[in-house]
Amino acid sequence: MTATHFVMHNGRGSDDGCPDAELLASYIDGRATPAERARVEAHLARCEDCYFVFTETFQEPGVQAGLPAAADVNRNPFRGKIIRRAAAGLAAAAAVVVAVQVYRTGTPQGSTLVAALQELDAAAGPNRTYEGRLTTAPTYRPVAAPVRSGLSNVDAPLSLRDAALKVETAAQKGQTPDERRALSAVYLTRGQPQRAADIIAPLADTTTDPAMLNDTAVALLARKGEGDAKRAQTLLQRAIEREPKRAEAWFNLGLAAEAAGDTKLARVAWQQYLTLDSSSQWAVEVRGRLEKLDPDDPSRRRMQMRKLDNSPRGR
Repeated sequence: MTATHFVMHNGRGSDDGCPDAELLASYIDGRATPAERARVEAHLARCEDCYFVFTETFQEPGVQAGLPAAADVNRNPFRGKIIRRAAAGLAAAAAVVVAVQVYRTGTPQGSTLVAALQELDAAAGPNRTYEGRLTTAPTYRPVAAPVRSGLSNVDAPLSLRDAALKVETAAQKGQTPDERRALSAVYLTRGQPQRAADIIAPLADTTTDPAMLNDTAVALLARKGEGDAKRAQTLLQRAIEREPKRAEAWFNLGLAAEAAGDTKLARVAWQQYLTLDSSSQWAVEVRGRLEKLDPDDPSRRRMQMRKLDNSPRGR
């Protein structure tokens, strides 16, 4: 690489200066040499001005359509040249953005989605709006009392609206399985099970990912359409076959079996859950569900009597 490819913001050439438009265009198009790529990535990692120019390229509607944004070309020839070059290699450029983010933060872009989901989980409020247990929402919350379907922007707390927007932004257009799973979590959290199921269920027949199978089942159980409980049961059994110690799948299998009328399987699933998790609040809920499943079980009546005898009132 020659020094002429780098210019300082004040116009002086230097290996420590900013890459010129031609080099950035080559980098975006994938024509830069390995040495040039390394130099550009190192520079973008420390220069906020160039990094801003670089990432802004992908925010312009004209670029997304494969065309230059005329107004920006006139206003900023430096960026305009990059845009014109980037139109031919946008797919490669998207990968470049990920590479630069890894260089800057040490974390891939996918972690943005993970962080957004964590924020959504934190903002979800005191109760969950669906019965199942999502892999993307580890925090325990009791099930909310039945409410009208869906939350409007006015109804939802500001923190939840902000968190949902961050997930939707990070998930972009929902093209990948992880993006669809994230969007489904948003819709479930906002009390929109139909939308949640619609976006995630089409992938269920082909995926082998236990997390995807689990979260699809949660959406189906929340939607409560005809055949949804049975389909959720099948998906959860597939998830457990691949990962027998996935606790949330056993939790949800109990729900699916109960909804499908198979109380024997529900009992087995929840008892198996308790072998994996015996002390969390999820476990407390499972025990409560088991008690409701067998209210006339003599052993449960004896347990209740022992609790009563050991209480201060029973002494």
